Amino acid sequence: MNKQLKSFLVFCLKLVVTLVPAYFVYRNIVMAPDWNIEDLYELFTNKSVLPMVLALLCLAVSNFTACMQWKLLLERQDVHMSYGRLLKLYHVGLFFNNFMPGNVGGDAKKIYDIRMQGGQDSVGAGFTATFFDRLFGLFFITLFALAMGLLFFMHDDAQRAFMWPSVWIFLGFCALFASLFSRRLGNVLCALMAKFLPEKVSGRLVHMFKRFQKFRSLKLWICISGLSAVTQALRIFVHYFCGMAVGVDLSISWYFYYIPLVAIISALPISIGGFGPRELLAQSLFARAGVASLESVVIQLLAYFVSLVLSLFGAFVFLLDGGAPKASASTNDAAGANAGDAHGKDA
Repeated sequence: MNKQLKSFLVFCLKLVVTLVPAYFVYRNIVMAPDWNIEDLYELFTNKSVLPMVLALLCLAVSNFTACMQWKLLLERQDVHMSYGRLLKLYHVGLFFNNFMPGNVGGDAKKIYDIRMQGGQDSVGAGFTATFFDRLFGLFFITLFALAMGLLFFMHDDAQRAFMWPSVWIFLGFCALFASLFSRRLGNVLCALMAKFLPEKVSGRLVHMFKRFQKFRSLKLWICISGLSAVTQALRIFVHYFCGMAVGVDLSISWYFYYIPLVAIISALPISIGGFGPRELLAQSLFARAGVASLESVVIQLLAYFVSLVLSLFGAFVFLLDGGAPKASASTNDAAGANAGDAHGKDA
């Protein structure tokens, strides 16, 4: 099939997946009793300013901790870049995530920037670090949902059923991590891939498995677990403060229980920018907590708006810097000098 035709068909499918749920979201709002467009304006008052500032602050801090986690994963694969440089690349990726389908365009941009900075050999490191960084974030946010379910919703018949998606997602992540980090399982999977996949594809996957083995470190897991806990908690608080901004009086435990499912759906590359399925799921879930359809959708849109505002820094960096430059001559000279020193010491 022609590549352009294939891309067009994929875009049309994503457009359908975006518009159909969006239609039901709109219908649920306008069919509410006594619906009026003025209800939207009445959600915002002078008291909305402080919660929105707090939401911006939470997301900004979470970006710093998330970038630190990304840096640790890169360094484990011998890709060493300054935190300041990586922070710029991270925000450029956030900018692309807001304008590419499925929230994965920024991940591809970060991998490309790492390659431009570190050379061809760093492509695998950039992909592995970025892929695992996103997986681990989704895994940890799922843990929050399970913890809230066990603590607050286990004995609520109306809410207990929503624990099962989190349970299955958690088990799926455990199985995936076991296959990525277990040498025995990895060898079995590599042998199977060698039999059924083309040699070029299986070779790349085997190389990827070897890179994941570098993450087998207790110290690394403790560090990234702490960073991920802070990062994901802050990002859930973004939704909580957006809810406060529109006058929703709801315990934070509901957000820790529902937002992980919404985040996982929006991370899937099945719609345009995550729109549609994200709002429909949030509307359906928060309705069970007594939140009106309009407010539940506005919370998601405000959280996206906060992300969009902060990602403008990435757009500014991208326009001025043009992405990640290739390693400079001074960097190469320094690397050569270090190699020379090491050679002298060996001699």
